[in-house]
Amino acid sequence: MKDADIKLLNDMAGFLSFKPNFIGWALMHCDANVILVDTGNQAGKTSNIAKNYVARILGEHPIEKRNMRPNTIHRTIRFASENLPTESEEEGEIRNTVYPQFKKLFPPYLIKKDITARRPAITIRDYQGGKDIIVEFVSYNQEVQSQAGVQRFSIFLDEQAPKSFYEEQLPRLLAADGDMIIGITPAENITYLFEEIFQKAGTFYNSPSIVEYLATKGEKCRVFEKMAGDKNIAVIRAATDDNPTLNKEVIEEKYSKYDDLPTMEVRRYGLFHQISGIIFKEFDKLHVISRNQHFQEGIPHSWVHARGIDFHEHTNWACGWVALSPQNEAFVYDEYNPSPDRFVTSEIGREIAHRSRDYKFAVNLIDPWAAKKQINTGFTPIDDLNRAFSQFRRDGIGTGGYWQAWDTKNLRGRDSVKERLKNARIVGKPFNNRMIKNGVDFYVPTIWFTDNCNQTIYSFKNWRWEEWATRESYLTKDEKNKPQDKHSHFPVMIECIFKHPAFNTRFSERVVKQPQSAHASYMRGMR
Repeated sequence: MKDADIKLLNDMAGFLSFKPNFIGWALMHCDANVILVDTGNQAGKTSNIAKNYVARILGEHPIEKRNMRPNTIHRTIRFASENLPTESEEEGEIRNTVYPQFKKLFPPYLIKKDITARRPAITIRDYQGGKDIIVEFVSYNQEVQSQAGVQRFSIFLDEQAPKSFYEEQLPRLLAADGDMIIGITPAENITYLFEEIFQKAGTFYNSPSIVEYLATKGEKCRVFEKMAGDKNIAVIRAATDDNPTLNKEVIEEKYSKYDDLPTMEVRRYGLFHQISGIIFKEFDKLHVISRNQHFQEGIPHSWVHARGIDFHEHTNWACGWVALSPQNEAFVYDEYNPSPDRFVTSEIGREIAHRSRDYKFAVNLIDPWAAKKQINTGFTPIDDLNRAFSQFRRDGIGTGGYWQAWDTKNLRGRDSVKERLKNARIVGKPFNNRMIKNGVDFYVPTIWFTDNCNQTIYSFKNWRWEEWATRESYLTKDEKNKPQDKHSHFPVMIECIFKHPAFNTRFSERVVKQPQSAHASYMRGMR
């Protein structure tokens, strides 16, 4: 073998000797325009993504549109992260993890010019004979406008970027029909990525470790799943266990020290739903049931029924209907979202009365803002509603109902909803909440949402805590601990219904005491 051949093999050693894992396999098969790589700690996320970009530059990617060919017009790849490779020079430390991973895998003989303090970009000689390729490094701390300009072939965001930075990257890919990879290990507050990417994804790649772990939680998923979401968005999920260079016993020992289950799930399996800022983290697709399947003959009239209205002068009203069974299972079974700018109060009230049919409601609650007197009439919207519903009853529309302002003083309703959501996950399906403890049968409180309540379901999925505007604020300030107004209207209305003392099952939770067997009576008599 010639010396030149030996040198070439040495230069390619990093690329050829790399051990890809599930992440690398999925990246080589996924053709989505936006890919979220969501993993546990040390799962090999950054190295596999770096390897994917090396394959693109060398023209070795199995998906042709990913390859940088000589005739490719846009020849710049952007790597964005918290720090530039040149930003931390104390004792030679490089806090940017993307740069060293890329350098370790990329053939050094193709690098014409490496990064400098003044120019954080690598100039690469095109292996296939085209014009030079630029791999630029940018920081989330740079001004957003400084990242504007020419189109990019592809962009990699290492961990969550500020939302303004993320949004500025999207136009950079339009002309090149480029793609974006976002790699996260969700050890911090994950915010917009959950709603805008994770929940909208049309494809999921779940590593065998993820599939196996979720099965222990009663959640079924497959390695490859097509969802009803956006086909141009994909999520790749992998765990620490998927890194072939780590010892399984060491992994088990490391994570056995975590007493807090959510923290362990985040760090080992990347299940960032636990810290996404969402208020009802307990809510998932299991809580959504088919109304046609479970209530073919309608919701029983004998149950306890309640209605609620989140009132606003100009924002759409959030109106909802909830029923409580004798077995203490709550069902959110209808919704209405009218605009007060298009309809007057009496028109909205008439529609609510029609939708309520001939049910009688033990609870009729509305936002206290509706108790404010209107300048032009001297009456409150609550007054208007109560007069209207009285007239509707006389006209044979509905059964009437007296509306009153709900309690805003505590979070008892939210706690009740959270408890019911957790219990529903335990029992798995409606009408299955009977349990036995210490020889006593009782019904655990649950809550379910029928599939016609689309806006309520969406709001429960996406209502979250307020966020600081910048990444630096998360490091220097306490959490805001205040819910966002966005998506709050339906959940707040449901919470307030559960606060009302009249919304309660007519039966005690302790419903059936286990009968004493003849054997038990006999043995007691022998004592």
